[in-house]
Amino acid sequence: MNKTLIALAITATLPVAAVADVTISGSLTSKYKNTGAIDTDSRLSVASSEVLANGMTATAGFSITADTDDDTENSGTATLSGDFGTLTVGSIDADGAFQAGDVGGAVPDTTDSTSSTASTVYGVHFSGSVAGLTVAAQVNANTGASGSSAAAVASAAANGLTSGTVAGTLYTPAKASTALTKSTQVGVSYEVNGLTVGYAYASADAKDGNTTTHNGVHEGQSAVGASYAMGDLVVSVGKQNLKDGGTTSKDALVSATYTMTADALTIVAQADNAPSGDYQLNLSYALSDAFSISSEVDKGKTTTMVGTYTEGDMTFTVARQDDNTTDASIALDYGNADLTIGRVGERAASHADIGRPKAAQYSHVTYKVAF
Repeated sequence: MNKTLIALAITATLPVAAVADVTISGSLTSKYKNTGAIDTDSRLSVASSEVLANGMTATAGFSITADTDDDTENSGTATLSGDFGTLTVGSIDADGAFQAGDVGGAVPDTTDSTSSTASTVYGVHFSGSVAGLTVAAQVNANTGASGSSAAAVASAAANGLTSGTVAGTLYTPAKASTALTKSTQVGVSYEVNGLTVGYAYASADAKDGNTTTHNGVHEGQSAVGASYAMGDLVVSVGKQNLKDGGTTSKDALVSATYTMTADALTIVAQADNAPSGDYQLNLSYALSDAFSISSEVDKGKTTTMVGTYTEGDMTFTVARQDDNTTDASIALDYGNADLTIGRVGERAASHADIGRPKAAQYSHVTYKVAF
């Protein structure tokens, strides 16, 4: 018999492993300022997903990011989801389980700085829902894969390191003796007929570097709350409690949000009772398919206004900030490549209370290529 046919017949009888769909993506962004500074950031990501024989879905992904300062950081996440819920291991939201139960919004999201909106850590997270009941729990790890982060940070200090990432955490001299904090969190909520009630608890700080200035989840913090949706109006109430007996817990937060849309106009009005009664009004109006304006009014702040004009591959944006400075930019979309030319106004130190430093105005050219 022909040897080729014999080989094909044998191969056909062997089990063949399923090959998961794999997606590879990446980008490189280079930004030049007229002050002489240049910054280049790159990112490479790989993601895969596979439906298992038992009906569950397994996904995995990792990314490598690096910038001009040779600050390279790797992160990865693996998930398993099914009727039981979703289990995630690896890079997770620093306060994801806590926020799942803080339905009254009593505790702001954990952030590393005033310029960020989220924070991630390495750990294990689980969430699941059944009949209106949602449960979330997670453990934030206190070590990197190489061992104790406290020892790694101490070693970095001894070797004169002034900045960078050590054992998975951002290192600064002020954190030379600080270890990553292990935190256990739980969040529970129940929804019925538009009413949602919830409870959240965290045993320790959600993320190192998280300070009272940046708000977020802290040691021994708990929150209870409720939210009720009545059409376009949502009313919520939340109360947080702190472990430290010497720290006075904040009063209950009561807030209301109303959203109205009329043709091309959208209005979102929000008001709450803290710290002394605050309000915010967001408006957006599309004058045409090409031109739109939006505005934000906060109590005690100058109105922020943004105008956007789009023509083909070009988008022109002018923004009046709350410190009376003006930013402007022109962005050109070339498919996988984007070119932006802009001017950033001088940043006043008027918001030093939330950690925003004074910064000089500058012009910039940013070029990004993605695949």
